[in-house]
Amino acid sequence: MTNFNLPIIDLADSSKSNCATLLEAASQHGFLLLKNHLLEETEIDKLFEISKQFFDQPTEIKNELPITTNNAGYVAPFVEDLQEDGTGEGDDKEAFNITHFNLSNFYPNQPLPLIFQKNMPFISSTLRKYYVMLHMICRMLAIALDIRDNNGNPDHEYFVSAHALDLKTHSTLRFVHYNAIDSIDSMDSIDSNETDKVLAGAHTDYGSMTFILQRPSLGLEVFDGEKWIEIKIPESDNLNEYLIVNISDVLSFWTDGYLKSILHRVRTKNERYSVVFFCHPSDESILSPVNSKIVKNYNGNCYSLDKNGNPLTALEHLTMRLDDGYKRI
Repeated sequence: MTNFNLPIIDLADSSKSNCATLLEAASQHGFLLLKNHLLEETEIDKLFEISKQFFDQPTEIKNELPITTNNAGYVAPFVEDLQEDGTGEGDDKEAFNITHFNLSNFYPNQPLPLIFQKNMPFISSTLRKYYVMLHMICRMLAIALDIRDNNGNPDHEYFVSAHALDLKTHSTLRFVHYNAIDSIDSMDSIDSNETDKVLAGAHTDYGSMTFILQRPSLGLEVFDGEKWIEIKIPESDNLNEYLIVNISDVLSFWTDGYLKSILHRVRTKNERYSVVFFCHPSDESILSPVNSKIVKNYNGNCYSLDKNGNPLTALEHLTMRLDDGYKRI
């Protein structure tokens, strides 16, 4: 298994040169590490504590609010199949999705288990920080792409406005747990073709970008077009120094494929927890390329059309992908 060290982007640096570095990472790799992010170590620790408290419960309690077609609730093992080529047998993981947020207070419009209810003030404050980081990255990408409005003026708020807090969105906070697999003797014994050892099938993410926290760090892999590569995080005394960010489908559509939404999966024998925030633009956002010379010159022909030849909205794209992933519901 080949290892890959992700590009490191300093969120505290908003200079044009760092915006260009971010754009290079997003266009060449699709994944990056964010340092000087806004989440405190104690906040990250608490997210994982909440996650463990929930998943340690008996199955019948966790399954009191099962996942539905609206993507909210508990996902039992093998219910979801992320494998995009249709060959998967369901993902050997469990998850809980908190979604349908009212962005005026970052509280979800869905029933929640008691553990999440008790911690919603904390979760809400954490989501606010995620949105601040989302807007910062969106602005940096727009600057680097030199996006223009219809009058030819710089529009550095183009992506930010699509993620405005007064718009309806399907952004989702997901807590995920992967059980240890006792039958695997070593990581080297896992061949890339052994799909039964892949705990989350190969897929791209459906929104604009994704923030990933994981413990332990092993397990996340990306596909470089030829082979699977394990993502490595630099050794640090601070386990929470870096936040993984990956570019997702919407930003790829908006840039005609210039920004890369990369196939990735989870493959490990070890118990693993992750806390993932999937950022989505407003439901009505049109997924057509932005006004940018960089994008126009790239001419990637990477966008999704409906049966009438019109660009999809963000909600239409999300609905299509969720229908594929939750066929077992």
